Amino acid sequence: MTRKQNITIFLGILLGIVIAIASYFLYCPSPTVGLYPPTLNSKTRTIYFVQHDWHSGLAWAQKDLESFGAEKWKDAPYVEVGWGDRQFYFAGDKSILSMLRTIFVPSDSVMHVTSFAEIPEKFFQVPVFKIELSEAGFQNLFTYVKQTFSMNKRGDRIPAIGKGQYGISNFYAAVPRYIAAFNCNTWAAEGLRNAGLSICPNRAILAKNLGEQIKYLANSHRSSS
Repeated sequence: MTRKQNITIFLGILLGIVIAIASYFLYCPSPTVGLYPPTLNSKTRTIYFVQHDWHSGLAWAQKDLESFGAEKWKDAPYVEVGWGDRQFYFAGDKSILSMLRTIFVPSDSVMHVTSFAEIPEKFFQVPVFKIELSEAGFQNLFTYVKQTFSMNKRGDRIPAIGKGQYGISNFYAAVPRYIAAFNCNTWAAEGLRNAGLSICPNRAILAKNLGEQIKYLANSHRSSS
């Protein structure tokens, strides 16, 4: 490794540490009135937070004419989406240099889409949290997810770039740059914040951090109802 590469990695690590420490103390939003929690007797939509070991997924049941699943099963009963670093998540490069670059150096990203039929609690062998959103909150989340994909001129997501990691799934090119301060878990947290939840993306560096915030919100709403 050259001296220039060493300096780049060091500066990237230093910048990542500074951003992580500073962002932790940033303001966390309150629930968005009218979006979350849903008002009584309003139309709602159930989503699921899937807490993989180091990675966050968001899942929901497809309704009406939705066809958001992987190409081989676009109209599947359920879909799960996740976002991550292209080289680490998609290409599977788990070398030390790749992991350091993934954490501290902005890089290309991908979306992972899975189609499945069982309810998420049975399909996934990891913790799954059910979240009831208002219809408007769900549409905000759905728009946020769609805008993560790389799109063609017609506004459709670009065809899959490779097979996914489990079930009927694919990887797709994505738009945002990946870095420690905005990783797969903070991406999911930002999506939930768009749906109206008082989630703090800056405090969701790990999947378990986001899971803890979701459990806290659920307990708070139960105790206040």
